[in-house]
Amino acid sequence: MASPSNEERFRALYERHHPAIIAYFVRRIGSQDAADATDEVFTVAWRRFEKIPEEDETLRWLYGVAHNVLANRRRGERRSNRLLARLGNQRQPDLLGPEPQVLRNLEGQHVVEVLGSMRPDDQELVLLSYWEGLSHSEIGQLLGCSKSAVDARMHRALQRMRKAMRRTGHTSSREAGRASATEEQAW
Repeated sequence: MASPSNEERFRALYERHHPAIIAYFVRRIGSQDAADATDEVFTVAWRRFEKIPEEDETLRWLYGVAHNVLANRRRGERRSNRLLARLGNQRQPDLLGPEPQVLRNLEGQHVVEVLGSMRPDDQELVLLSYWEGLSHSEIGQLLGCSKSAVDARMHRALQRMRKAMRRTGHTSSREAGRASATEEQAW
């Protein structure tokens, strides 16, 4: 009798442990994102199938992968929040009631939309700097250019981003403050 193929063994592993892994994520991040996170776990399991321990340890190993997937998602969320705060130069509200959160989410969506409309080279610079947290020197090494070139390109990219934000009716908190001060002087 032939031994089961890796695909058959993986299917059995998936069917046996999928409910436990999806429940793990539902308890931590809610049902909306749990399916995607669970898919990530089983993608890792498929790629490392030969390294998965025997049945007694399999679920524990999958929980370890799930823990790492969750940690990566949370790091991504923190990077996203830092990016949005930097790009919008927003002061974080002291009270996190529903109104400030809704406004912050709307501003964040707007920044992401504007970023998505930018040229790919500009997007990459902004993301490397604000999302990945790389210095201009590090970006220069990565892109094969000087720090001065990155400084100039970043300056132009951020100018284009500010213009796009103003064109769509969005101003940062700092620009809104300048505008109201200018209006007061006009009176």
